[in-house]
Amino acid sequence: ADLVIVAGCIEGLIPTVPDDAAPDAAQRALEEQRRLFYVAITRATQTLVLSSVTRLQRADAHKMGAKVTGENRTEALALASRFLAEMGPDRPSAIDGRSLVSPSGGGARSEER
Repeated sequence: ADLVIVAGCIEGLIPTVPDDAAPDAAQRALEEQRRLFYVAITRATQTLVLSSVTRLQRADAHKMGAKVTGENRTEALALASRFLAEMGPDRPSAIDGRSLVSPSGGGARSEER
């Protein structure tokens, strides 16, 4: 595909491994999700977008199973998916999504993969 978007690159969502899973089942689930993530990111021929958020409402994070940190009772810091770090040092650097849209609202910026 010309464009592939993988949304929700937050630990607990990508990958999703049940807390109560037996260690061997958890490992198999993690490996399968890592494989699927690899398949997704290698299908982009022009543009790959790996999307995440930095902050979530704590209640929403809990409902989704997202892994978060922070002392605030209402808002939490989302933990980026471990799969992003596993892409290695040559992975593209993170950019703030607001920078993709021009100040005049004229559209998105394109970056080659």
